[in-house]
Amino acid sequence: MKFESCYLLAGPETGKRAAFVAELRAAMSKADGAPPEEHRLYAADAGVGELLSLLRNGSLFSSRRLVEFRGAEAIKGKEDTGALAAYLAAPAPDAVLLLVSDAFYVEKAVEEAVGKERKKTFYELFESEKPRWVERRLRELGLGIDEEGVEALLELVENDTSALESACSRLAVLFSPGTTLGEAEIEAAVARNRQEDAFSLFARMAEDEAPWALECLETVLNDRQGGAVQILSALVWSFRRLLRLHLLLEEGESFETACLKSGIRAKSLQGLHRSALKRYSRRECERILRLAAEVDAKARASGALLERPLLQLFVYGAMVKKGELELGLPAVSL
Repeated sequence: MKFESCYLLAGPETGKRAAFVAELRAAMSKADGAPPEEHRLYAADAGVGELLSLLRNGSLFSSRRLVEFRGAEAIKGKEDTGALAAYLAAPAPDAVLLLVSDAFYVEKAVEEAVGKERKKTFYELFESEKPRWVERRLRELGLGIDEEGVEALLELVENDTSALESACSRLAVLFSPGTTLGEAEIEAAVARNRQEDAFSLFARMAEDEAPWALECLETVLNDRQGGAVQILSALVWSFRRLLRLHLLLEEGESFETACLKSGIRAKSLQGLHRSALKRYSRRECERILRLAAEVDAKARASGALLERPLLQLFVYGAMVKKGELELGLPAVSL
């Protein structure tokens, strides 16, 4: 694999992005005979000036460096985009820069400086692709899985390939080769080994009090399991499914039938949604979804700079204010 001095890695699919970075890292190691020195900066904590200073200062310990800058959508303004463009015109010979964003596009000046040929966009799997992906990956790991098992795994695990890969790897450790997994095995294994993610955050919002949900949010953000837009997208999906349940029940469907029509088959998830139905009325779900749209717009506009307080406000606004929250945030100058 031939590698460039810079790449723009855009899109929310963290698993495919991680695979590309791993391939790039392997190519650098092969070319140099040793792995690169790696650095990761976040736009919320470090500006373009700090990034360029790191890139221009060579390493004493390795022949090449891999520098990742998360939240590239926050690079705005003529000063920062101009400085980045000047660097890319004459990049450090021993560094590969990865500009990473969960969004599909960043500032036009940044895109132009990087160049179309060096932009990689990672799209999420289509819904129809996910069951086949799970079956194929588990088969590679020596396990089988039936249809109910696949449905349970996709219900209980965040549906990007990074989270699914992690879940499949854990299953391969827990079960002997040749085992065929069903719904019961998946539920027991995932519940026992579950890591905090956007879906477990929804569970906290459905069953626990606001302080516990905010603590879960901090864990997700600290683990960097996706940016604000990606986390909010998963929460919106969960609240839309909850709203659909309300509508089906209002139409006279039984709870069990409404769950099946909404794709909620796992018993543990049905229990979770019983709790969520009691906590959030249909009108409250509608208000929460409107609040989510406002938070999403502000998160995309401000990039990584305000992702933490915006998500905190959303969790508080959903759980305590039931969607009746005016953000009223001042404009952010970037």
